[in-house]
Amino acid sequence: MITIFITNFFGTSGNKFLAEFRGRKSATDFILVLKILFYGPIITLTLFSFCIYFNWNYISDYLGISTQIAIPTIIYICTRSFYILLRRIFYGSGLVKSYTFNEIISDICMFLSLSFVCITKQTSLLIHCYIISYLIFLILSLKTLYQKIPKVIMNLENRFENNRIKILKNFTKYGLISMIGTVASTGTGYLSLLIIGVYLSHSEAGIYSSAMAIISVLMFIPKLASQVLLPEFSKLFGEQDKTQINILLRYSIKTLIVIASFTTFTVFIFSNQIISLFGSDFETGDMILNIMLPSVFIRIISIPFVTFLSGTRFIFYPNIGGIIILITTVISWIFLVPEFKVVGIAFGYTIGIIIGIGFQIYIAISKIKLFMSR
Repeated sequence: MITIFITNFFGTSGNKFLAEFRGRKSATDFILVLKILFYGPIITLTLFSFCIYFNWNYISDYLGISTQIAIPTIIYICTRSFYILLRRIFYGSGLVKSYTFNEIISDICMFLSLSFVCITKQTSLLIHCYIISYLIFLILSLKTLYQKIPKVIMNLENRFENNRIKILKNFTKYGLISMIGTVASTGTGYLSLLIIGVYLSHSEAGIYSSAMAIISVLMFIPKLASQVLLPEFSKLFGEQDKTQINILLRYSIKTLIVIASFTTFTVFIFSNQIISLFGSDFETGDMILNIMLPSVFIRIISIPFVTFLSGTRFIFYPNIGGIIILITTVISWIFLVPEFKVVGIAFGYTIGIIIGIGFQIYIAISKIKLFMSR
């Protein structure tokens, strides 16, 4: 949850403004945003780390986790946060190829270390696998940015305008709005896990978690598409190139509809076989997975609309949609969970996503028409 708050405040705002200032050819503003993206999270994570460390006995008792992993947990939070922030910097700076190379290397290290832990059954080292992967990514990425960023800045212009206060205000405003909406939207999945812990048995919790694990993997598609499209829309918005914005919208919508249709249909057909990978005890989870698949479909096809709103000047509306998702889902759970248990949680999750994302798409269509007509 700490990572979600920090990366959505600093990362999403930084991704948008780095790309926008590249579009405006403003080196001074671009460098200022880079400094915010490094110094802000360092200060914030330091404060969080001290709070966690000095309250670890209470935290470990409350969550029922080992008292021995305070330092690894703090390192995990910090490295994961900067892993996501650096990824946003790469996208905002137009260095996607460099990011991809670093990601592949760190992922290979992750799989190797996880394989070792699984084979040797050293469960206490599980969190260390993630830390190793993130650290490798951070080292590679900092080296890459040190080499590549000066070349990006060379293509921009130095403008000595006194815009620092204005940029800080815009960065903070955008970050807060984005953080509230995104946390409300993505936090629904985490909240569902808390709900099952209260109302359901261990077996039902396991079945739902297995379906949620598949959904989480599928959600990488809209997340990755969003990280690619957001800086592109922001850059074109900075250039005020409405023609290219229109072309990007049409192309991305068509492409993601095809991807969403193929992905969800394939998972629907093979849902039983996919869930059975978790073991025979989880086979009934295919129904839960199928109930939740429409939420994946609408999330994927909504990305061009949502990133258009976020990348231009309509950031307020996507985050209203995120809040609608949370409220609608919780209300649905109140009525559905007591009677339908795990099925009710799955239906409530899907209902919230469809209504909230449907609102975002409706608003986006109206704003696209308004934006293009001016």
